[in-house]
Amino acid sequence: YQADPALRAEAMTLPDEHCLADQMDVVDVDGIHAARKFIKKGLASDLKILFSERYSALNDGQSYQKSATAMARRSLKNICLSYLLETGAGESLAVDQLESSDNMTDTLAAINGLVLMDSPMAEKVLSEFEAKWRADALVMDKWFIMQAIKPGGDTVNTVQKLMDHPAFSIQNPNKVRALIGVFAMLNPTGFHAVDGSGYGFHADRVIELDGLNPQIAARMATAFNRWKRYDEGRKGLMRAELQRIASVPGLSGDVSEIVNNALR
Repeated sequence: YQADPALRAEAMTLPDEHCLADQMDVVDVDGIHAARKFIKKGLASDLKILFSERYSALNDGQSYQKSATAMARRSLKNICLSYLLETGAGESLAVDQLESSDNMTDTLAAINGLVLMDSPMAEKVLSEFEAKWRADALVMDKWFIMQAIKPGGDTVNTVQKLMDHPAFSIQNPNKVRALIGVFAMLNPTGFHAVDGSGYGFHADRVIELDGLNPQIAARMATAFNRWKRYDEGRKGLMRAELQRIASVPGLSGDVSEIVNNALR
């Protein structure tokens, strides 16, 4: 109980889906996601009272401080909130936290939690955040990330639409990384949607980027590098997209090297 809050926050953080995938010979995208969700929901249910008590103690209404102690307490508080969002109590706690927040850490944790749980409130809070911060390029990167990382096969459509947002530019590497890169590299169930829509979208972006910035295009192309570790259906779809990229006339050396090495 008296341990460092930062240490407790780390200890309570479940391994992410990429870490779990590294332990498998053939990556089970959907199985990993479902199992991790099952474990987190089970812990949240069994330990709801403890999470609630700890969250309440840490959510003490004190004004923002930048000290290491305060940062550790915010980290632990938001880990508790992420578990409580797996219960019926979490949504109202996240909304309350957002309304009273005086710092970006608590604000992002609340919004991200509502987005990940597919809350009816998510669209509203994202819209309000965008209206407040649309002039701040770095903060808007966070806004793109929260939407690109949402699990599920529908997220590719969201990412496609966000490319038309005034704050996004395909010519800006930071925006590309925040939206397209996060989707392809940090959203397993989105990128690896069983119908291949994530692969097709991403291959189109690699081809488009190659004519603008071959270096960032090559970085994006690495999302396909581990295609051989997936099931036969996904392997076939990824291989086809790699071959499509490789066949583009005038493909840059940067992208060609990445793609052809992956195919070999």
